[in-house]
Amino acid sequence: MKTILLVDDESSVVESLRLILKDTYKIIGTVSAKEALRILDKERVDLVLLDLRMHEMDGIEMLRRLQPFCQETGVVVLTAVNDVKSIVEAVKLGALDYIVKPFEIEEIRITIEKALEFKNLTKEVRYLRSEYGYHSLDRLIHGNSRMMKDILDVVSRISRVDSTVLLRGESGTGKELVARAIHFDSNRREKPFVVVSCPNLAGDLLETELFGHEKGSFTGAYERRLGKFEIAEGGTIFLDEISEINLPLQAKLLRVLQEREFSRLGSHSVIKTDVRIIAATNKDLETMIKDGRFREDLYYRINVVPIFLPPLRERVEDIPQLIEHFFNIFRKECHAKMEFVSKEAMDALLKYPWPGNVRELKNIMERTIALYGCEPILLPEHLPVEITSVSGSLQRMKPNIYRRNSLEDEVARIEKQLIEQALHETRGVKSKAAKLLGTTRRIINYKMQKYGIKDTGN
Repeated sequence: MKTILLVDDESSVVESLRLILKDTYKIIGTVSAKEALRILDKERVDLVLLDLRMHEMDGIEMLRRLQPFCQETGVVVLTAVNDVKSIVEAVKLGALDYIVKPFEIEEIRITIEKALEFKNLTKEVRYLRSEYGYHSLDRLIHGNSRMMKDILDVVSRISRVDSTVLLRGESGTGKELVARAIHFDSNRREKPFVVVSCPNLAGDLLETELFGHEKGSFTGAYERRLGKFEIAEGGTIFLDEISEINLPLQAKLLRVLQEREFSRLGSHSVIKTDVRIIAATNKDLETMIKDGRFREDLYYRINVVPIFLPPLRERVEDIPQLIEHFFNIFRKECHAKMEFVSKEAMDALLKYPWPGNVRELKNIMERTIALYGCEPILLPEHLPVEITSVSGSLQRMKPNIYRRNSLEDEVARIEKQLIEQALHETRGVKSKAAKLLGTTRRIINYKMQKYGIKDTGN
């Protein structure tokens, strides 16, 4: 819940505003400008409603003293008369908007909403600008393989234009990173990059997320809300897993692509938009079109520049560079003493098929360094059991028509090895070993008895 600080030397005004806003915001009220400054020094405040005409210290003087807080806290000034000179001076000192007394309740609500939206947007833009150096192409997309060099070349080319891009590939291959690289290498870099995760929101919720809604447009719509397309104005909107959007909403999205306009839910007013769209999916859209689950006309609109991101198992030569990249990041974050990855550990990491792709590699490096960062060298025994066992057994196992062991025997052998390594990694704690293997302690006990595994822990 956002926090609003009310500053007015008339206690009746402070109390009236408190009653109006208390159900929507956390309210702190004071009749003293000096007290307001003390509150700002201790409390996190999102917005200040400040009266310009106060006896102890007028609003203009307080605005000057508010300068250290203005980057994080927005200010809306209240004035009893339409004093243009004071309002202009207040805006120059950082005020976002003004309200003339006596005010309407709806006017107060709308002005506060707009001020908070604007402040959130400026925070995002400031963050993105500061991150621009980090999000450059060569730092976001790692890989020396021919495939990745070709992708980098395409990304570099399309960043200069506003064409719609469709990123395709398995989960974890880095589609969002590529979308960020495109945005931050484009002339839209100083505008917002807004991510919408389509699977996390269904139906009307996703429509509201994209296009916003008007107050009263549906049950629970107590106030107007801006959608992501308005927030992303001038920048880029990344539609992650666009295949999860339902057919009615696909039609509305098509209109945005064709006409560059949309309407908020519950409104007939048309809003023009200047936003670049980058979409991503791990689904087979062509099959979805045949099955009637995805619009063919929308497909051709988003598939202007298709980019396929290969799974990590198809670009093994990139794995050492990725390991080094994540090793350096998490070594620094965890204040680890670990200096390098051993050849044996690197071999195990190279032989693993990485079903979760780059995301899985990142997570495993973070987990390993967090647990064993005090060790000088990353060894195979520090790696999760799925790396050392599966890569060393199942993944390297080749069909052999002369193999005498049955499939059941091979499964039992590998299962025993997995349990032994999990127990070794968890120092014999069966509950932790069970969690690591995605099973229960009861099953671990049963399997230990079955395979004659010695119980050395709890």
